[in-house]
Formats: sequence, C-alpha cells, structure tokens
Amino acid sequence: MPTKTLKEICGCIHLHTTFSDGGCDYGTIIDAADDARLDYICVTDHDNLGGRHAGFEGLRDNGVFVLVGYEHNDDKHHNHYLAFGMDEIAYGLTDPKAYVDAIKATGGIGFLAHPAEKRNYIKSLPPYPWTRWDVEGFDGIEVWNQISDWMERLRGWHSLTRLLSPNKKIGDAPPELMERWDALNRQRFVSAIGGVDAHSRKFKWGPFSCVVFPIDVELRGVRMHLFVDEMDWYNASKAGGALISALRDGRGFMSNFSRGDAKGSKIVLIDGNGAVRYPGRCEPDDQSGAAEPSFPMKIKVELTHKAKIVLIHNGKPVQSAKAKSAEWEISEKGVYRIEAYRGTGAWIYSNPFPVGGYPL
Repeated sequence: MPTKTLKEICGCIHLHTTFSDGGCDYGTIIDAADDARLDYICVTDHDNLGGRHAGFEGLRDNGVFVLVGYEHNDDKHHNHYLAFGMDEIAYGLTDPKAYVDAIKATGGIGFLAHPAEKRNYIKSLPPYPWTRWDVEGFDGIEVWNQISDWMERLRGWHSLTRLLSPNKKIGDAPPELMERWDALNRQRFVSAIGGVDAHSRKFKWGPFSCVVFPIDVELRGVRMHLFVDEMDWYNASKAGGALISALRDGRGFMSNFSRGDAKGSKIVLIDGNGAVRYPGRCEPDDQSGAAEPSFPMKIKVELTHKAKIVLIHNGKPVQSAKAKSAEWEISEKGVYRIEAYRGTGAWIYSNPFPVGGYPL
C-alpha cells in the first residue's frame, strides 16, 4: 500500500455570515479568504445551514474550499457547539447532551465553542460559556477563540489601542481551559481548534460607530493548520471529508498569524522504528501511540520563525528552547504537545501526541 503524502492546508474556522448574525455575505468572505491566501474556511452560522443549501460549500473558483457547518446552543444561549458534516441541523434540541449525541449519531462531528468565556462588563454582550462538562461524546474544544479573547480584554481607557489594532492584542488561550483539555486528553483523545468567531459587525459608542474587526483583519489572526491526504484534497468529492477528518483527529496545529506566518512549520513525532507521525489521534494501523510504543521516540519541531518552543508533557512544561528548530527525545508514556511563543504571547499550539494506551 503506497505511503500517503500529507499536505498542509491553512484556514480559518468559526465564521458567521449574513445568513445569521454576521456582517458579510459569502462572496465577501470568500474573496477575503483568497486575499489572505487561505486554503479553506469553515462557516458556522447560528442554527442554519443556509450557505450549504445556497450552494456555497465546496471548492470555489478562486481555490478556497468552503466547509459549511453550524453553531448550536441551548435555550439559555449557553453551551455553544460547532457542528460539521451535517445535512440538517439538530432541530428542536436544547439539552447539550441531546444535540451532542444527535450530531454524532448522524455522522457529524462537533467542538465546544468558546467554552471559557467569562466577560461580565458589557451587558449587551454577555459571555456564552460551556457549562455542561458532564456531557461526553464531543470531538474537540475550541481552546483559542479570537473574538472572545479580544472582547474579554476590552475594558478601561486603554481599550482604545485594542480598537485601533485588534489583531495585535490577541492574547493566549485561557490557562484554565488548557488545563482541562490536557486532563481530558489523558482519558481519551480530544482535538483542539483555534477559531476566529468572525462577525464583522458595527460597534456603536454614542454618535460614533465603526467595524472594529473587518473581515480582512479577522482572517489574519487565529488560524488552523491541518495535514490532509494530498490526493484526497485535490479530489473534489473527497476534499470535504478530508477536512472534516483532519479536524476530528486533530491533525495539525493552530497559530496566531499576527505574530508571524506559521505555514510551512513542522511538528512531528518520530518513533523508534523511524515512522513519522503528525499531531493528532493515532490511526488504527499506527502503533506509535499504542499501549507498548517503540521507545526511544523524538519530538521534532521546525518553525518558520525563531520562537520560544516549549515541550508539554501531561500538561506540564518539561523542555524549552529559543530557536527555529528543536528536537527532544522522549521515553515515557503520556500526552505530548508543543507551544511556541513570539513577542509577548502565544504563537502556536499543537494538538497532542498520545503515546501509550488510555488512560495516560
């Protein structure tokens, strides 16, 4: 059987259009994605798949692939869930367990959206956190939400700088959420995504109004880098499935473009037999993450810019280097992942490498 050739694709996830509460139509967003040199975008309008029914899903003439999902929530507007791979929305379901289970039962996948939101100082824009941590079966978590982070930091007189240069003020993923994600990954594989949550809406302050995050600015912040089978990606009938599988399996990493273009970076695990694995869930025939892994292994990192590279093991930093590349030998079971920092904040978070059988 021939070895798969994996291709890196870079895109933006969690975008809203005029089909729900977004300020831009599909045409505008697709053109902006092309200008930003994205390979794909994932649109998640609230409670509808209007973009798919209108024929926007698939490869567009400019080369941007559009995946249409949707965002579900409960009757209190909490517990938002990003669903992909659905032909119809889970109508009438307001209990988080019910819609998580229903989406999975019909072959879809889902991610907890902005689960750690906690802002409480703008009455018209309250937080929408995930509160039902008793629910199981979700595929992943949106650990980095661009607009949530920006808005939680929007307070006081110094907020003016955040209005004038929003992308430069994107902070790190919430530490408490990263801790929870790490803990979950010691029990089962849980993918992570970074989302934009693009709305491109006008904000008003008395007689003044402006679009703080125009779509061309929003698409130059948090991005998701995925590795997909190259042959599938260039096959019109398989590209959507390849994208959904990579999201579900966490096959890649997220980055903050405003701190540097990370496209072309490599984060891999090399087992004792020389097999190379990208971040994410182990495939059934991939023994590098099995109960008896072939030690010693190596985590190898090659970045496009110099950064502080940190190796995380079971949620704790264990090694670091300030460089464009780093390589560390590992000889223990557990969950490994990479973080990278440039300037004053986070640049890259990789999905985990599970090494050994669960629980880890």
